[in-house]
Amino acid sequence: MKLFGTAGIRGTLWEKVTPELAMRMGMAIGTYVDGESVAVARDGRTSSVMLQSAMISGLLSTGKEVLDLGLIPTPALAWATREHADGGVMITASHNPPTDNGIKVFNGDGTEFYVEQERELEELYFSGSFRKANWDEIKSVKPIEVIDDYIKAVLDFVNHETSLKVLYDGANGAGSVLAPYLLREMGAKVISVNAHVDGHFPGRKPEPRYENIAYLGELARELGVDLVIAQDGDADRIAVFDEKGNYLTEDTVIALFAKRYVEEHGGGTVVVSIDTGSRIDHVVEEAGGRVVRIPLGQPHDGIKKYGAIFAAEPWKLVHPKFGPWIDSFVTMGLLIKMIDEEGKPLSEIARENVPEFYLTKKNVPCPDELKKRVVESSAKVVEEKLGDEIKEILTISGYRFNLKDRSWVLVRPSGTEPKIRVVVEAPSEKRRDELFEFAYRTVREAVEKAKKNKGD
Repeated sequence: MKLFGTAGIRGTLWEKVTPELAMRMGMAIGTYVDGESVAVARDGRTSSVMLQSAMISGLLSTGKEVLDLGLIPTPALAWATREHADGGVMITASHNPPTDNGIKVFNGDGTEFYVEQERELEELYFSGSFRKANWDEIKSVKPIEVIDDYIKAVLDFVNHETSLKVLYDGANGAGSVLAPYLLREMGAKVISVNAHVDGHFPGRKPEPRYENIAYLGELARELGVDLVIAQDGDADRIAVFDEKGNYLTEDTVIALFAKRYVEEHGGGTVVVSIDTGSRIDHVVEEAGGRVVRIPLGQPHDGIKKYGAIFAAEPWKLVHPKFGPWIDSFVTMGLLIKMIDEEGKPLSEIARENVPEFYLTKKNVPCPDELKKRVVESSAKVVEEKLGDEIKEILTISGYRFNLKDRSWVLVRPSGTEPKIRVVVEAPSEKRRDELFEFAYRTVREAVEKAKKNKGD
């Protein structure tokens, strides 16, 4: 059985994620991690205190000292792990529904566990070969406050004061305990919505995809703000609207930062996930850098392998000079700095720096046990249909078909939910719509066929 997906362990409470799993995983982590201490934090989900308590019990049983960071965002846990501990654990299901929860594990330098480490930890988990501390070796739980210190670290790194008017949507998630204060410390005029922590997520769904946060565009226009920032449940993701209330696609945000980093470094490698678009390649190559695509959930692996100066996947940006973890707070600080330094509204900055491409993404529900069959059969149909139009096929995470006209089609299994993700981008809306209608229909038909033939 495989526990880790593209972003840690994640699933529905009691069906996959249980106190027993958390305690046993705590025993495995405590055995695996070298050093004396492990930092543990949680998001605001209703089940997170329960799971954190079980995790702490497992860690204590191996003789580790536990630093209890309480309810904080995931980027703050990563930073605090680097500053104070030999390993870190975040209890969170990130952007998943409130019924879910999960576990993310971090090294002492703040990186999420690498793929090989996750495999080794799984083996240890199932083997049960845990260290058992003697009664006189069991250490304490030490509560520590890190939010103020983390805010200061971000402010020092960004090194910028502003007078921008910012609308912030915290999704009733963990970012709500930090983001408004960080923005205020920068000098921004802050208007907050959904900024009280509530594990039921009453304000909106925690994933900051456009359909869940579209209302922020109209609100931005009514309030006359310069920038809109929305986060997810554990505040590693960030979504952005400009001063006109227009949603900036994830690829546009990535492209803006990628271009800036390459220009500052006079070249360099940018690593991005398999589901990112061609506009990133355009701006990076034009600035003298190169783009390398990697599987979802592995920006830290890409940084290590390619010595990347910047890494990203949709909504998730990594700023290696600050730390090798996904950090939406550094992203929002640097985005504000970019707007002020350019002396232009965000809409103009995006229009002048990033070419227009047209992208659509949508999920097709699919039982986990059928994902592999569905992806492979769908890819076969896509390959046969597109034929000579295909320039190359990437298979590092599902199947991505790069076409000769700079369009691309991606079919991949979700690593965190029972879904197949279909993504299409093209230079024109017509081309995008044609390709997407074909790809989405192909996957839906493959799912139905797989369900009928489930017993074969």
